[in-house]
Amino acid sequence: MIMQTWLFLLLPVAALSGWLMARRHYKRRYRQQENAFSPAYFKGLNYLLNEQPDKAIDVFIGLLEVNSETVETHLALANLFRRRGETERAIRIHQNLIARPSLHGEQRTQAMIELGLDYMHAGVLDRAEHLFLELMQLPVSPPEAARQLLRIYQQEKKWRQAIDMASRLDKNQQDNTQPLIAQFYCELAEQSVKQDKHECLNLVRLALFHDTQCVRASLIEARVQLSLGQPQKALKTLKNIERQNSQFLPEALPLLYQAFQQTANLQGYRVWLQQILHKNPNLTSVRLMLTRLIDEIEGRSAARQYLYDALHRHPSVEGLNTLINLGEHNQESLVPLIQQVTNAMVLRGDRYSCKNCGFSGKTLHWLCPSCNRWATMRPTEIHLSALEKLLEKTA
Repeated sequence: MIMQTWLFLLLPVAALSGWLMARRHYKRRYRQQENAFSPAYFKGLNYLLNEQPDKAIDVFIGLLEVNSETVETHLALANLFRRRGETERAIRIHQNLIARPSLHGEQRTQAMIELGLDYMHAGVLDRAEHLFLELMQLPVSPPEAARQLLRIYQQEKKWRQAIDMASRLDKNQQDNTQPLIAQFYCELAEQSVKQDKHECLNLVRLALFHDTQCVRASLIEARVQLSLGQPQKALKTLKNIERQNSQFLPEALPLLYQAFQQTANLQGYRVWLQQILHKNPNLTSVRLMLTRLIDEIEGRSAARQYLYDALHRHPSVEGLNTLINLGEHNQESLVPLIQQVTNAMVLRGDRYSCKNCGFSGKTLHWLCPSCNRWATMRPTEIHLSALEKLLEKTA
């Protein structure tokens, strides 16, 4: 009976003790949650949101204790350094992350990719290449590694390696790299054209296999065929350019002239040019080539009359300049001024422009110098609509 009485009296004491222990536990847990998000962290975040990166950097540097929960913060901070041009600091942070044995696979992979980008930004392409190649050895390699290796191999003009990387990307079905691969084969073909013309033709065929619309490959193939004394094959190749992209016909005209000349059939070339003009009446270059043929076949007077009539229907600066050079001097006082202006505009006018970024110039670049995109440069015609712009260049 006495024992039961004591137990009854101890129950409230046990309850009170349990309540006090639970209270201390929850207070300690609450303090741990508070410490997990330091006020300094939010202070630095606030600086970033208010576009005060310098102050944010100073705050975050004080929080650089690496653990699995702060990896994203470290990556963001290192990327900020890289964007600011402080590549060495970005490299140190990413190297510090990679050295941590506690870093799990996905985070380590991301840190290695970012370190490779740091090296590329610093111009240390060999280190970047080594890192990305290491990533390519993973059971599931990240596509970004292949993309960056593709960039490196293009910069270093390692076309075989570039083809390999582009092919791997294409297998992921996320990147259509077939036209790109065709350009790389064209680069190899142009390198081999002097040493081994047959190897050059094999490379051209590989380019066309990957991109049947590759005009560059057709032009290279036709040049080689002409040099091998195969004008009929060259004619077939060059006529195919109209199907590939008729905008590039001006680039094929001189080669077509050689091919028809080798077959002693300039009259056939004349007929073909007339057919092209019927379908593409605004191709001034075709009209001027036809004028040249008429001059050779029928004489200067017939060529002048043809071009004079054609310019009434399709006026162009180049056509006018050609007409004057053919000897059309009916208005003696006006001809010198016209000839001066037209010659200046023909000389200063850009002949090629990039359909992607608008870059223009006098030389055909298969790789646009401005946006670094392949096969985006297109031949352009100098029409009267461009007079004002071209005249500004002559001022």
